[in-house]
Amino acid sequence: MKKTVGFLMCLAAAGMLAGCGGKTDAGTSATTAAGGGAETVAQGESKAEAAGEPVVINYYDWDIPDQKFIDDFNAANPDIQVVVHSIPANGERLTKLDILAMSGGDMDVMPISDGDQFTRFESGMLAPLDEFIERDGLDMEASFGKYAIWGQSDGKYYGIPFRATQTGIYYNKDMFDQAGVAYPSDDWTLDEYIETARKMAEWGKDQGIYGTYTHTYANEWATVAAQKGEWYTADGKCNIKDPAWQTALETRKMLDDEGTQMPYGQIVAVKAVINSSFLGGKEAMVNAGSWLVRDMKNKDKFPFDFNVGVAYLPRFDETVEGPRSNYSCSVLGIPENSKHKEEAWRFIRYYVEECSNYIAASGNLPTYLPAYNDEMVNIFCEGSGLDVEYGKKFFDGDVKLTTNKIIGPCGAQYMQIGKEEIEQYFNGEKTLEETLDNIERRVNEELAKQ
Repeated sequence: MKKTVGFLMCLAAAGMLAGCGGKTDAGTSATTAAGGGAETVAQGESKAEAAGEPVVINYYDWDIPDQKFIDDFNAANPDIQVVVHSIPANGERLTKLDILAMSGGDMDVMPISDGDQFTRFESGMLAPLDEFIERDGLDMEASFGKYAIWGQSDGKYYGIPFRATQTGIYYNKDMFDQAGVAYPSDDWTLDEYIETARKMAEWGKDQGIYGTYTHTYANEWATVAAQKGEWYTADGKCNIKDPAWQTALETRKMLDDEGTQMPYGQIVAVKAVINSSFLGGKEAMVNAGSWLVRDMKNKDKFPFDFNVGVAYLPRFDETVEGPRSNYSCSVLGIPENSKHKEEAWRFIRYYVEECSNYIAASGNLPTYLPAYNDEMVNIFCEGSGLDVEYGKKFFDGDVKLTTNKIIGPCGAQYMQIGKEEIEQYFNGEKTLEETLDNIERRVNEELAKQ
């Protein structure tokens, strides 16, 4: 409980609790969900349960695959009624979920993505799931393989993996054809990636087209270097001065400064985003997750008209074996404050184990390995315009995966400190040496508190 209160205080200190009221896309009032209004949702549920009606559980998410799977679950489980609430897919989504989880509100199933889950596991926000897992005989390794670790903290499970993303280099085949530049190979190296990006930038400079694009997400600069770099020293201290990280940072700044890609500061200033930038024809290549396939299906919002190819990530250097991808995973957890943990667990298992095709159809990667089959790749690509042969790369069991997310002691703080310091380096406000010194000092201070 003390950790949870501390976590909430950190949000408040950062000014994150302001402006989180209002309605979600589904029309659910955030203040009502947190206990405001004449009658709270929880009070209404208690009356319904007392009358022998189904237990209502509330699921919030910013990426609902299809309402039909919710309807199917409700039909198959008449004692439970799942109500889904869509929240905006913007930078405030996690803050809204945090408040709902910690306020004693009505949320029973909480999605958390891309490494953000570990701080929440440690805070006590989510209920441990080990008793459910053991009772049901769920083999986490057999069911989720490489994704299982994303639901763990300190040897306990607090989340069940349900969707994932793997990174590739998407490229505009039409631009490459016009430029007379060979398509990226699946065995290329970082040096070859840089050379290709420069060729495409030179071709596109008079048209306002960049050679490639790297976004401003925390540690996005590290997706390739993660094949070689280590975040911690052997004695558990900050290892940001690992040569691999230095090379990656220098490479990002070099490509920015020479105009090969849109500079970090410009991306922030114009609020550029990966999907609309690449699908809008503003660069020849982009380093992006498999989730971009989801946006390629949305032709109303992204009406692109060119052919897209996908290559594996470049290898950091010749010593690294391929093929390579960067990955991260989203999990479903049950808030400690939920009054319906048993029912929430039943829904999570149904969603994860029975709805992989729905997840694939939405352009996301399912994490439940027993559900994988050739048809799933077709479902994943359908409607996107992406050739199935490219889509198969995201389902390749032989690809070697690493992650740019920091999964370890003070991982969330490590990434936040890095983002704060590194953006000053990218914007020319600090030298690389100053940047690395500051990160090392600040992260080691956090580690010393453990």
